[in-house]
Parts: sequence; C-alpha cells; structure tokens
Amino acid sequence: MGQFHMGINMGHDRSVAVVENGKIIIAIEQERLDRIKHSVGFMLQAPHDMELVQVPGESIAYCLDHFGIPLSAMATITANMPGEDLAPQIMRGKFSAELADRLRTIPSHHLAHAYSAFWPSGFDEALVLVVDASGSITENREGRRTESYTLYEGRGTELKEIHSERVKSHLAALSTIGFVYETVSRRAGFVTNLKSGLSFPESGKLMGLAAYGGPQDNWQNWMASEKSSFEIKMSAYDIFLEMAALEKRYDDGQGKPYFRPWLVDLAYKVQAELEQILSDLVSEACQKTRLNKLCIAGGVGLNSVANYKILQNCGLENVFTFPAAADNGIAAGCALWAYHTQEGGRERPALGSVCFGRSYSKNEVDAAIDAFSDRIDVQQHEPEDLTHQVAKALTRGNIVARFESGSEYGPRALGHRSILADPAFERMKDVVNARVKFREAFRPFAPFVPLERANEVFDLSIPSPYMLLVAPVRQEYREKLPAITHQDGTGRVQTCTSDQNPFFHDLCLEAERIRGGVPVLLNTSFNVAGQPIVETPEQAIETFLRTDIDYLALEDRWIKRSHQPVKDYSDHILDLPKEPLPHGLEPNQPSVLALMEELDEAIFRGAQSQSWSETEVTALSSQGARFKETSKLFPQTPFLVPLKTQLSENATLIVDPHTQSLLIDETGKLADLPLDMNQVHTVLALQHDPGTLSENLRLEFRSTPVEFDELIMQMIKVLEQFKVPIAGGWIYRFIEETQLDPIPSFSNTLGVFENEDFRLDQQLRVIRRTILDHGYDEQSICELLAVESLQTIEPTKLHYLDKHVLPQTPRADLIRLFQLRGSVPQQSIEEIFGQQNTNLLESLGMLNRKGDEFSSAIDLFCCGGLLFATDHRYMIQADDHLDEDPVMYIGMDSHGLVQTAPREHCEHVLDLCSGSGVQGIVASRYARNVTAVDINPRAIRFARFNAQLNGIENYHAKLGNLYDVVDNQKFDCILANPPFVPSPDEGLKFRDGGVSGENILRSIIEGSWSHLTAEGRLCIVTDLVNVETYNQKLSSWLGQVNAYGLILSTADRDEILFSVPHCHAPFSQSLEDYNRELERWINNFRGADLKAVNFGYILLWKRPEEVGCDLTQRTIHNPTTPIWEQVQDWLEQRQYWDSNQSDPMILALHPELRINTEETIGSDVHQVELRFGENPFFTTYGITNRIADELRRIYLTEPELKRILDSSESWIEKLHRLGILRLNKRRRILSGESNNNPGNRKETVEEHATKTTPTCLSTYLG
Repeated sequence: MGQFHMGINMGHDRSVAVVENGKIIIAIEQERLDRIKHSVGFMLQAPHDMELVQVPGESIAYCLDHFGIPLSAMATITANMPGEDLAPQIMRGKFSAELADRLRTIPSHHLAHAYSAFWPSGFDEALVLVVDASGSITENREGRRTESYTLYEGRGTELKEIHSERVKSHLAALSTIGFVYETVSRRAGFVTNLKSGLSFPESGKLMGLAAYGGPQDNWQNWMASEKSSFEIKMSAYDIFLEMAALEKRYDDGQGKPYFRPWLVDLAYKVQAELEQILSDLVSEACQKTRLNKLCIAGGVGLNSVANYKILQNCGLENVFTFPAAADNGIAAGCALWAYHTQEGGRERPALGSVCFGRSYSKNEVDAAIDAFSDRIDVQQHEPEDLTHQVAKALTRGNIVARFESGSEYGPRALGHRSILADPAFERMKDVVNARVKFREAFRPFAPFVPLERANEVFDLSIPSPYMLLVAPVRQEYREKLPAITHQDGTGRVQTCTSDQNPFFHDLCLEAERIRGGVPVLLNTSFNVAGQPIVETPEQAIETFLRTDIDYLALEDRWIKRSHQPVKDYSDHILDLPKEPLPHGLEPNQPSVLALMEELDEAIFRGAQSQSWSETEVTALSSQGARFKETSKLFPQTPFLVPLKTQLSENATLIVDPHTQSLLIDETGKLADLPLDMNQVHTVLALQHDPGTLSENLRLEFRSTPVEFDELIMQMIKVLEQFKVPIAGGWIYRFIEETQLDPIPSFSNTLGVFENEDFRLDQQLRVIRRTILDHGYDEQSICELLAVESLQTIEPTKLHYLDKHVLPQTPRADLIRLFQLRGSVPQQSIEEIFGQQNTNLLESLGMLNRKGDEFSSAIDLFCCGGLLFATDHRYMIQADDHLDEDPVMYIGMDSHGLVQTAPREHCEHVLDLCSGSGVQGIVASRYARNVTAVDINPRAIRFARFNAQLNGIENYHAKLGNLYDVVDNQKFDCILANPPFVPSPDEGLKFRDGGVSGENILRSIIEGSWSHLTAEGRLCIVTDLVNVETYNQKLSSWLGQVNAYGLILSTADRDEILFSVPHCHAPFSQSLEDYNRELERWINNFRGADLKAVNFGYILLWKRPEEVGCDLTQRTIHNPTTPIWEQVQDWLEQRQYWDSNQSDPMILALHPELRINTEETIGSDVHQVELRFGENPFFTTYGITNRIADELRRIYLTEPELKRILDSSESWIEKLHRLGILRLNKRRRILSGESNNNPGNRKETVEEHATKTTPTCLSTYLG
C-alpha cells in the first residue's frame, strides 16, 4: 500500500483529490457539496479577501470518509491557488500543528496543471501546454509577473519547462489569452453571479456562440505569434479600445447581449485567433522538441473546438486533455506532484474513467426514493433490461436522466450524472434547452458514440472519452442528427468503450438496433442552468421532478412521475416556441480604428469626444487607461518620458487620467496612494535623468519653479517611501530660513528692488509658503467674506467685514491686513511669520508699525494661483498719499486677461504695461522666458518683488516705454494691459489713454507684428471705444497682415456710466468740485465722438497663409474663471473652417447649447433664445424660430459643412464665429442627412450683452 497524497485547490472551483501510487483514487469539487456554483469560498464578512478564503472542509471530509481515515493519515497535503499563492499560509492557519510537517508548496500554479495533464496521460513522452487566465504570480527585480501560458517537455517521469510566458500582473486582465477570452464572454453576458458579489465568466458559452459569427477582415488582429519564438504579441490597450469602439458603433443595448451581431462576430474572432495562436505555439514546440503528442490543461484546455484545431493543424499523433482542465483539476495536479517529488513515485497509470466521486449504497438510494415516494413510481431492473428500457424510451422521443455510481471529476458529465436524448429528432435540442436545462437556445449538445464507430460519423481518428474534442459531423449525417450538429457542422464528441463506459457503449448500440441509423445519442450534464451537477440520489430525484425529464435511471431503478402521463416527443414540442438564433454582421464591416483613436485622444489628451459622453469616457478611462503602455497602434502618450507602470519590484502605477491614478505597494504595507496626472508625470520623470526634462516638465504643468520644486520634493519623498529608485541628477531646493543681512533703507515701498540683481528668493519663498499654509487663497477669502471675488469687496464694508464678520484666526488676520486695510497686533503677525520675516516685511516697506500693531502698506491679491502685492485699491486713509504713481491693483480687467489669454507653451513672452507683473508672472508658467516692460518705476519694483515672492526665475522686469527696451527681439506671445481711460488731459499719467482712450492701445497693436514670431499671438485687455468699429480700426492699425482676430466685449457704458467713477476724489472734494470734474469728462466723451466704451479683450494670432485678416467680434461675460482653453478651441475651430475646402468637416452644435422658448398666451409670437448656462465665454442669443428649427435639424443629422454652405446661409458662419456651431472631423451619430436645404430667407442672430460696469473703474479716485 502506498502513501496518500492530498491535493487541494483553494482558488475558484475549490476541490480536493487524493492520489495513491500515482493514481487518482477520489476527487470532488466543493460546488457539488455546498451547491454553490464555482464555490469560491470567500467569507461573507470579507468577500474579496484572498487571505480569508475558506478551506473546502466538506470536500476534505468527503475524501477522508471514502477511505475511513483521518487527515493525519495523509503523507502530504499540497494546496494551491492562482495569483499570489496564499494557500499554504491558509493551510497553516487552519490545520493543527501536528499536520505542519505534512504541508507542501508546489512551485507554481501551471506546474500543478502540467502534472494533472501529463502524469495520467498514458504518453511516455509528450509536449505539455498549460493555458489559462491567470497562473502564479512571481516576483523579481522587474516586478510581479503572472503566468499566462507555459510549455513543458514531458519525458518518462520528468517535466521540463520549455517556455513560460509571464505578463505584468497589474496588466494581466487583458494581457493573457484566457483573460481576453473571458472578457469577451462577459461582454456577451455569459456570467454566473456568485453570492460573494463576484461574477464568473462562462467561456464555454462563447465557444458555442462563435459558430454563429463570421470573419471581419477590417477588425484588428489581437494575438500574433512571433516566428521561431514562443512569444505572443498582444496589446491589452488596443484590445480594450477596439471592444469599446465596436460597442459604440454597433451596440444598441437592446435584448440579450449574445444576440447583438457585433458580439457574435467578436466571439468568432476571439475563438479563431485562439485556435490559430495555440496552433502556432504547439507547432513551434513540436518542431523544437521533436515530440508529436500533446497534453493540455488550464482553463483554456476546456475549449474543445481549439483542441481539435490544434490536433489537425499541427498533425499530432494524439492529444490528451485532462477532464478537470480548469482550476478544479489543480487538486489532482498538486497530489500527483507530491507523489512524484515528495514520495519519489514513478508509477504513471493511464487515466481511464474519471468518475472519482464516491458511490452511493443501496440503502442511500432507497432512502432517497422513500423521501419522494408519494411523487414517483419506481421499478427495479437488471442491467441489460435497464439498457433496453432507456434505449426504447430515447428512441420514442423521451428524455432520460442517468445517475450511476461515483460522479465525474470536471465539468463534463460522461454517463454517471447525465441527461440523455435521441439527437435524430429534429427539435430535440430545443426541447432539452427550453424544457430541461432552461438555457440559451443556441447552445449545442454533445454526442456520444462507440469508439469503434466514431470515425464513421465524425471526422475523428483518435479517442475522445472526455468530450474535449469538437469534430466535424460528416456531411451525410448532419441532417440526420440535428440535435447534436452545431451551427458550423460540428459536435463535441464523447467516445465510449465497453471497458471504460459499458452502459453508454451498449446503450448506443441498442438504440441503433431499435431505430436504425447510427449509434449516436445526446448527452448533457444532469443539472439546470446556473446549478452544479447533481451529486446525491436526493438531488437527482429533486432535479428530475423540477424539469420535463421523462424518466430517471437511478442506478438500477427506473423512475417516472406518479399520477402523470409520460410525455412523448409530440407533447414536448407542443407550443414550443421557435427561438431566434444569433447571427453576425454583414461581412466586410469597416475598421473602427478612427473611433479607437478618438477614444484614446479623449482618455489621454482630454480631447472632446463626439461619440462618447464625458461620463462614458471617465468610466472607460478607469477600465482601460492602465493598459496604455502596451499599445502598438497608439503608442504616443502625454508623458514626456516612456510610460512604465512597474516602478519597482513591489511598486505599481495604475494610470487613470480622468479620476485618479494609484501608486500601489504590492506588499500591502502601505495604503494605495491616489495621484493626479501631474504627480503621475513626475513619478515617471523621476526615473530619468533631469537634463532638459525638468524645465519641459515644468512648462507641461504650467507651474512656477517653486511650485515645481515643491512637487518634486513631495514625489521624491513618496517614491522613497515606496522604495522606488530615483534617477541621479534631480536637484531640489528645500525651503529653509536663513539669516538675513540688513536691508538698505528706502523711503519707497520695495525700494530695494530698484536693483535688478537684488535677490531675496529663499526668504520670500518661506513667506509665500507661510501665507498659503494659513489658507490665504482666493476661494477661502471669498468664502469668509461672502463675496464673489476679491474685486467686489466694497470700501464701505471694510470695517464691518473686519470687526463683525472675520473670526480671530491667523488666516483672518492676514485678510484684515492685506485686503481690509485693518491693523493686526504685532504679536499675532510674529506668530504667523516669525520675528525675522516680520522684520523683513517691515524693512521692505510692506508693513507699517502703529504702536503695538501693524498695518499693511500694500494689498496682497490672489490671481492664477499666485500672490501679488499692489498698492491699495482704496486709497482712503491719511497716509495713503504717494510721491509716485501707484501700482494698479488687480481688477476685473487684469484678472480677466489671466483667465482669457491662451496658455500654449512659448519660448519668449513680452508683457507690456506690466504693472504689478500679474500677466507676465502667470505667463511664466507656460513660457521659458518672460520680459516685462512698464514706464512706472514703482510698478517695476513691485513686479520684481512679486516674481521672487512666487519663486519665478524666468521673469525680467525692465523700465521703459513699450517696445523701446526690446529692440528687434521676437516673441511668441505679447500680453498687454495698457492705460485705456479716455481722459480730458494727460495728467492721469499711467492711466491715460489719450482723448479717445486708444493712443497706447494703437501703438501696441501697430508695433506688435514686427515683434511677433511667425505664429505669434497678441493678447490685450482694454476698453473698446465704439466697439462696433473695431474691425475697421484693427485693419487700419495692422495694415495688410494675415491674422485671426477675436474681439471679446463685455458691457457697454454710455457717457454717464463711464464718467462718474472717474470724477470722485478721495479727500476733501466738494459737490461743486465733483460737478466741474464730471463736466470735463462728459465733454471729453462727447468731443471725441464716443458712443460707448466696452470693457473687453483683443486677441490676435498671426497666420502663415496669405489669406488676409479674419476678425470676429463676440460678447462674453467677464470671466472670473479660466476660459483660455475655450479661446484656443475657438481658434482651432476657425482654422477648421478655413481647411474645409480640402478636408470636409461635419457641422454640430456646441454640447452646452440649450434653446429656451417663451410663448405669450394667446399670441403666435415666440421668443427664442440660445443659452449656455453659467459659461462666461457665451452670452444669450436671440434667434428666429426657423434658425431654432435648423439647429435642431443640424443636431440630428450633423451634415457636412460644404453642403450647407452651398445654400449661402450667412447665419451659419456667424453662429460658428460665435462658437455655437462647431466643426468636427467625424459624426457623433451614424444617421442619414436631411435632403432639406435651408431656404433663402434672411435670418438673424442677436447677441445680448449685459449692462454692468467693471469694478476696476472705481479704483484710484483722484
């Protein structure tokens, strides 16, 4: 007597097997006992925790009871699970200490599969192929790898690994052959939902569905073999994209997924590629090993269609697939491995019957019958008589269930737990599917046939005892055996012999004797859909009574229902509906490559998709973005370095641009760390030498150097924590306080910054960080003060906000100090800044000491995420008098230009009339170098200070007049915030725009073209005097140039709205003085022939083509949030319009567009308006009913622009200029175009402008 070796599968489909002397003695799957399909074994409290998977105790007891021995009688106990093999750890925790020396660990999941396939094969030598979704996870310096497929060379008692294909574990879900097949199975709706909340793909159904599809030559190839190699090339990301694109193009969401033609063809595709790729692998291996027999295991081994194709394509002598090829067979493989390697056993008996379940005694059968005695009639028969009884019933068209001895090991019922029928009846497949199995009508049933007659009916020359080869039914028998002939003319054959399966063998021959024909019958497993195969006599009787099975042959008993006539075939088909069958698409469907590219751009570039909604893109990004590094079709990424997500042995990056990416510690010691995309960029960059990468990355982030340094420091610390190596050369500057030398005394604020070379970078970085760390930012300030923006704080409320609204906190003290003109105790200031930095601020002239309190000599504004010192917005106190021109606070104009000016990357930017430096300092985020020019020395000092305060190093402020200080230099972008006040005299100095308000504006525009690079741009914020004339003015000022121009206007102000704010003086102004000043301003307004002054923006781009000047005027709401991306999009849209002649474009509506209709009761007149919600880039637009109808038609049909323009509709271009209509390269929907062209009536679009006065004009009242 040999030793007993127990194997246990702890993954899905838990199972137990015991081996003695190299032979499997007993084996059982846990699902047969607990009746839970696939019996995963998660605890209810921890449904996804692999460490808490339960040992299959019922299966262990089942096997031990067979022998009547305790667990301690096992020589070895070997458990395994796929992925990280926690099974040995679980065993040690569950079993007593006295069993510890029996526990063994098999080296890999695939090795267990290989032993299950080779050891009982009966082949002296053979190639062994293991293919599944996921094998063991191994670790090395390159990270974690998951087994995908493995080839072994089996000779005698030895297994030698030839090749093991391992994929990155975090990408395995679409990188292994098995997982790809399972993914398509899920798409087709073939899943079993488990009580644990998990779902299990039913890939066998997809194999059956594939026969209804056909080839689509224009779809991408997912799997490709390498010549003279065992490697398979697969791109998980490209597979993900194509599935999503096919779904978008073809899926209407109607009915069950497997009826959708695109999924039927996708099933065909993945099945065909599986067959080809496995054939290529086996052919290569056979050539290199000179072996001509094959053993197969792993879940993919259950693909009996592929098994037969491999047999034929590779010219193999024989194929053996282990019946429990999936993970339920791991138990047998573990036990056989232990027998060989631990006991040293060498016996390899060939597998015969796989009925390794326990037999049930006569008493147990009688007890089961007694439990249902009132519902069944029972007869007892001798074996020969029972065979005849079953055959006679089958040939009459009855359905018979068979229960005999021990149950089969694996998913196939081979005669001991079977449902039988005669396949010669035309609709028998429909009857069994609908009345018995309750499953999909398209699914085929298996034939069984005596081995000696198999090749007569099927193209099959080798045994197939375990129903794991699908062979063609010979042409002449296809119509005669309709119930087992699948759509493609094949059948999953089970051969039987008188030695291995005497009942089935004799039954086939008896049926042939009774009805003639050929000895072929139909066999399917004894269960209903979603339930495990029956195990016990009680379950057999119960299932028999729940279905339309006519008879049950339970051991030697012949059972039928009491008091109920047995149905014949005509009864079964009575009222049986003719179920529809799946079908594929028409052949030669077009490629979805363009849709794939669109989705890729939407996920990784943030491009607006015409086919997917933002919600859909977000969901798809979370599912598939992680696979991007595998792409062959779309290898480009937004990252400046190659995308590599395995950062170290135990650190993995999961990329998701639309929600959050994750940095994962595979050891589980650190929590998953969410990352935004800038952090992902940084993590990847830190793996490479900085070189020019550092500056390019800063520009990519549009960050300041100090913000960039802080991010680098943060991510270096993170990577050190996750033990990810960092490339040498990354230098980062920690913010540290240093001892200051005394600062020279100046009478003017920030006077020390007259010296361009004076630096306080380190100290000012500390001050900036202190201010920000206390929550001094625009959003927080506005929330505390309950204002819309910093620009809307009213002077009459300063005291109220200080004393009655703000709490007593450090953040509130900063707001008092820098926004509300309040005083703060010295102690509080020193607690915030520290004594040294408080002294520094005082010495710079920024703080004024008033006894034991400080007040501020400046305001500190937040704009574009940065801090800016300016002079006070409201100069209302006695000591506000300045001996020099003040530095303009950041009003709605300056703030608006920050939000409006495009931020495309630049080499050189010029900031004219720079003031506090806000435009150029914000521009330093996206430019390598910024030059700022202002005629006001005080402004230059403030700008230099603000640059250093924000850690800006690529900013240079120069004193001078416009272009005088930059000679013949060229710039990619010119920004300007010029004086724009139409004033009655030039005494206003820094504010003066001349009598018409346009003197400096004109100078800037006229000089810009000679200082812009070939594709440069000019961005100005200004008052637009008589805005309707600006197309002519710009054409006059620019001369004959090629440009795109966008004039964005907000409110228009007449003479009184404009003049009143400029007539107030801060101190000692009488009513008479005010009236006289008002007269001067009104007279100047009228004398200059001004009609209105509109606050707005002028944006000009050079055009390389010789096509003239394309100018557009449109109305907006002055932006307090960024609209620069919409401005850039507007430019691209105009470029699309120009390119339409050579590249036809599709006309579509802006996605935010809403049409509002107002109707007066009793009137036929409707007022129609276009609205865009809260989007400041748009206003509201009054349109005619006809235009509204045309917009609805455009939405539905998305016509080509060229066809629409042929009808000479000018309103179409106007709506395009306004951004209401858009041009796309492809349609959102696949719908036909209307043949109704727009008519020739004149239609109008009226922009509605709001009448508000920008608050910047209430500044500097004298």
